[in-house]
Amino acid sequence: MRRAHWGWQDPLEASLLPAVSAESLMAHARAIATWERESGTPGEARAFDYIESCLKGYGLEVERREIEAYISLPLESRVLLPDGTVMDALTHSFSTSTGPEGLEAELVDGGDGAVETLARAGARGKLALVDSFATPSKAWAAQEAGTLGQIFTNLDHLHNMIVTTIWGTPTPDTAWRVPKLPCSSIKRVDAESLRARIRSGPLRVRLVTRVRTEWMPIPHLTGHLAGAEEAFTLFSGHVDAWHHGAMDNGSANATMLEVARLLGRHRGALRRGLRLAFWSGHSHGRYAGSAWYADHAWRELERHGVLHLNVDSTGARGATDFTVFHATEDAADFAEAVVADVTGQQGRARHFSRAGDQSFWGIGLPSAFMSMSQLPPQNSEFGRTTERLFGTSGFPWWWHTREDTIDKLDGGVLAQDTKVFVASALRLCNAPVLPLGPARAARAVADTAAALHTAAGGRMDLSPLVDAARALAAALDAAAPGLARLAAGDGGDVAAVNRLLMRLSRVLVPLLFTGGDRFAHDLAVGIPPLAGLQRARELPGMDAAADLTKFSLAALGRERNRAHHALDVASELAAELGTRAQQGEIR
Repeated sequence: MRRAHWGWQDPLEASLLPAVSAESLMAHARAIATWERESGTPGEARAFDYIESCLKGYGLEVERREIEAYISLPLESRVLLPDGTVMDALTHSFSTSTGPEGLEAELVDGGDGAVETLARAGARGKLALVDSFATPSKAWAAQEAGTLGQIFTNLDHLHNMIVTTIWGTPTPDTAWRVPKLPCSSIKRVDAESLRARIRSGPLRVRLVTRVRTEWMPIPHLTGHLAGAEEAFTLFSGHVDAWHHGAMDNGSANATMLEVARLLGRHRGALRRGLRLAFWSGHSHGRYAGSAWYADHAWRELERHGVLHLNVDSTGARGATDFTVFHATEDAADFAEAVVADVTGQQGRARHFSRAGDQSFWGIGLPSAFMSMSQLPPQNSEFGRTTERLFGTSGFPWWWHTREDTIDKLDGGVLAQDTKVFVASALRLCNAPVLPLGPARAARAVADTAAALHTAAGGRMDLSPLVDAARALAAALDAAAPGLARLAAGDGGDVAAVNRLLMRLSRVLVPLLFTGGDRFAHDLAVGIPPLAGLQRARELPGMDAAADLTKFSLAALGRERNRAHHALDVASELAAELGTRAQQGEIR
């Protein structure tokens, strides 16, 4: 029985995977983690110098430039009590500065930080003590609730965060969402002390924050391995870091360099190209570097981009679980096959959250991975917190802290992570038929539309959309055997098939991962599939005669048209794909 086309393996894997060197990887990570690498700083520039030198040594064509980005560097923070106690604190990117004298106000317990909780606490015009990490949603909710600022509660370590919801460079339409309030984080033991004082009566504190937020030049580097065709895979990771950032993201930079070293040996024999992109502005500009590249290389990526392979935080000590990873639905079969083949572990790709340097979904570029290995599920408060916030408990405790140093890496884990990326890059570069599975994406559209149809409670008919998506999935499933035969070399116009698979991604990825505008960047908040139709869930609770209900129905009708048009286009592509795939059945 033939293997599905997305499970094709490159013969080079047998020689290149054993050649992955833990020693080389650790040497790269150690070198990069020598420097503190906040965006736009001299330490980051030296790390880019090192990466550039390595890539050139491996024979890659390197392009390095400076771009202008809106960057926010947290500098210092402290919380002062009336009795002279000074609590260690950490401010965050895109928090505001209080000035050296600080901001003095009454502190109230804001609990989970929800607007309703803050209102009950009487937080308007006061400072709020808020549970958990300083996330953009919590900072925005506190601002909307009228607080003067926030003090967030971490556990045993202070975690660096960024509190803006704006993805990349602000625009006139989004700049108003840059936070206007100071915020800080303290450890749990200090937060418990503050809560005890609040219970005894009103407590005034002084919050001091200093943040440098301005336009500044940041580095941007790409390394190119040309293929015989114009098509290429984008393989990316950020270089900027919190402090020394050995795991996040020095180890991932090492993974990229090892992939470049190994594939560079075969740079004249690749079917498609590999473009390695090293970003700045990830942690201090909300993905400023990758968003800039999406804007400035839009046409090239739309025409020739195969898939965005992203790498983040590889090689963590104790990370043995390879079953938790992300992929767009059309890349999910491919991602699962690579991980299973390389690690022997069976995982199921998760729908991407709105995170990482995933700046290319508007273009319609499929994507796979960010982090790779995870710590086994942690039944700890930190694990439960990250599971609740980020969907996984596999984060190590040193994530986004000063303690992310070279001793937190394991060379063996890093090598195993890197093998997954070596195999992924090889398959994407050399597979005769691109390892994409649009049928799974079509089923995701159908399932989402069906759920929304049910949730609408008869107030909006989405059943034609469900039927269209299911018909699309069936047509794509019918083409699969022919694609597998083409992948095995059984004739046919493979180039035409690959163009059709890429065009299908351009249609389906935006439908599942964006708000609908292919040329803008959605906010850094959750974007569910068929985002424009999600309001259908609210219809059963709305007054049928109210203006708002009728406004909502009009908006939903337009979004239904958008989705149906996308499915019509995809169906035409699928029909042509089916015709082309049948050529693979003629021996």
